[in-house]
Amino acid sequence: MNKKLIVIILGIALFVGGIYTFNRQNNIKQDVSNNTVQENTDKENTDKENIDEQSQELAVGKIAPSFTLKDLNGEEVSLSDYEGKIVLINFWATWCGYCDKEMPDLQKLHKENEDLVVLGVDVRESKEKVKSYIDKGNYDFPVLLDEKGETSITYLVSAFPTSYFVDKNGILLGAVQGMMTYDKMNNILEQIRERE
Repeated sequence: MNKKLIVIILGIALFVGGIYTFNRQNNIKQDVSNNTVQENTDKENTDKENIDEQSQELAVGKIAPSFTLKDLNGEEVSLSDYEGKIVLINFWATWCGYCDKEMPDLQKLHKENEDLVVLGVDVRESKEKVKSYIDKGNYDFPVLLDEKGETSITYLVSAFPTSYFVDKNGILLGAVQGMMTYDKMNNILEQIRERE
């Protein structure tokens, strides 16, 4: 797969995610207009403004939006902790069949590449459920908990799994919506290395 095709695929994925966020924001606006409690309306308007600001930060070729989430040990982990490595941010959930199929390949990629970190971001599930799933699969790449779904909103995630690639300098290179095979992951990783 050549570089132009990957850029086109990643651009389409970001465009589709942008449409989802636009529709989600319009739904938030509609819900607010039906709310009779002024205090709640103000809070939801503030939340919408935060989503708007975060969404504008997501752009290929720009610094990837920062986030800090807790891992399965309760420790805070930030994207910036992995500066100097290529990062594959994988948004997933335990109930997602395609995520389940993709996990062994993510583990293999993580084990085989010292210059790469696979960063699993589980969206809106309990720590206990996620820990049980990770332990059962013997996965040892870092897993973070996006308990409120705020990071997935920032990254315009509209389906699981969705993966983002970030270079060693923290630059967002693009996204792939849907399950990837090991060969596809490895191919993208090699192209990232070639452009360094």
